[in-house]
Amino acid sequence: MSKYIALENLPVDLQHKGATQNESTADILKQLPHERLQAVLEKIPEEDLEVRRLLSILKKPEVVENEDVQQRRIRLAEILMVDEIDLENINNMENINGEEVDEEDDEDFFTPATSELIFARRFLINYSLERSRKRLQKEMERHQKFNTRQELLSRRTELQRMANLELAGSQLVSTKPISAVSLSTDDMVVATGSWAGDLQVLNSQTLQPLTQKLDSHVGKIGAIDWHPDSNNQMISCAEDGLIKNFQYSNEEGGLRLLGDLVGHERRISDVKYHPSGKFIGSASHDMTWRLWDASTHQELLLQEGHDKGVFSLSFQCDGSLVCSGGMDSLSMLWDIRSGSKVMTLAGHSKPIYTVAWSPNGYQVATGGGDGIINVWDIRKRDEGQLNQILAHRNIVTQVRFSKEDGGKKLVSCGYDNLINVYSSDTWLKMGSLAGHTDKIISLDISNNSHFLVSGGWDRSIKLWN
Repeated sequence: MSKYIALENLPVDLQHKGATQNESTADILKQLPHERLQAVLEKIPEEDLEVRRLLSILKKPEVVENEDVQQRRIRLAEILMVDEIDLENINNMENINGEEVDEEDDEDFFTPATSELIFARRFLINYSLERSRKRLQKEMERHQKFNTRQELLSRRTELQRMANLELAGSQLVSTKPISAVSLSTDDMVVATGSWAGDLQVLNSQTLQPLTQKLDSHVGKIGAIDWHPDSNNQMISCAEDGLIKNFQYSNEEGGLRLLGDLVGHERRISDVKYHPSGKFIGSASHDMTWRLWDASTHQELLLQEGHDKGVFSLSFQCDGSLVCSGGMDSLSMLWDIRSGSKVMTLAGHSKPIYTVAWSPNGYQVATGGGDGIINVWDIRKRDEGQLNQILAHRNIVTQVRFSKEDGGKKLVSCGYDNLINVYSSDTWLKMGSLAGHTDKIISLDISNNSHFLVSGGWDRSIKLWN
């Protein structure tokens, strides 16, 4: 037997207690990098924005895919260890680089995107490109099969039928004006919200209640929207500054709150699901519109730009653009893949209360307090405005394009108690629906345009078919 002991097998007494701790030198050497890493980690700030700032100064990627906040701190610590950089010296590096920055004071200010927003934008790029490809392919196929005579006859018949919709039912559903109506994805049920803050779900054909009235919000409900791929999930917003996510159960006949989306500082006037169903957009009187993660309820983006409250917003069908309408009489187009403003559309003399994209992907309609509907063609960047419709004698509260036919019809309602139907070929009015005894606030149209629902100041929801 050898009387020599290998160096790495020597017992080590780190506690200086005269007895070994049964740890070899090799074990201790393995622990040293870990202990050093922990020591460096203790000096690194916990705020993610500060960690990313430090990574940026070191000219390292601020975000790595699938990396959470803690992993980002560890990555920074490892960089400092490998490059033997003292954390205190990083700020000196920033000051040196800052001398050049001082000469560029006119550079636009921006807030660094979070890792969640970056990953969301990557998803949106792929999602919107695929959607636009399919939409354009479908349009090309339709164009190749186009028959002028058949198309004109079909459109004329459909417009006449739409203009001749009759009042088929009416239901008093609240003690205050009905401010929001929204048909489910399959058109089988309709959700209503009122200025009393209550929500209810009704059968869309009989208007019979399917749920008890739920006091969901404090104050006026601004909007309701159903998940694009689900008939049992919806969102609402209100004067209390909250967005609420509900699950509807047809069997149990009830609404269950899944969670609140908190962030806006004032009344929320509009809320919409992104076409993918993965995100939620909201418009508020705090002069911002925001983008949220639909599953985690986390705020991804806060977008400023309007000088007054934002009253309405709408997602383009491909999912790449948002149009916001404000109390400053302006509507703005935003590319949510990059966070940049694409266009500002100025054509109203009073606040804009409603915005809607056509399914064709390039037309957007805005309605305002001036009683006018402006229809814009975003392909015409210089001209922009496609047509102006003198729509209502008072405020235009809602505009909606027909869905399955590619937006061949535009429907609007307003404070003159009327629902109007327009052809998207000529923008001429094809007819008006009269039945409400007071101002109309909200409407929705079925997927096949065979019926629509509306609600307003007379506290009733009405069915037209």
